[in-house]
Amino acid sequence: MSHFIVIFDRSRRADAEVLPIDDAREAVSRLFEVESTLRGDETRGVVMLVADSEDTIRATHSHYFNSFDELVELAEA
Repeated sequence: MSHFIVIFDRSRRADAEVLPIDDAREAVSRLFEVESTLRGDETRGVVMLVADSEDTIRATHSHYFNSFDELVELAEA
């Protein structure tokens, strides 16, 4: 399993930046660094997800990667 730090735009929920990190301790450390950098930035957020691949997190957590309109289309499909 890999760790993925996802930095996303809170309003658009699109164009998220994904940082894959294999080592759990390194991933947690990096998460804290990014959180510190983004503190006070109300437009962006960060999460850490654990999965077998980036494709998996893009499928299971699509709200970080798709625009609102794309999410509506997915829900209607």
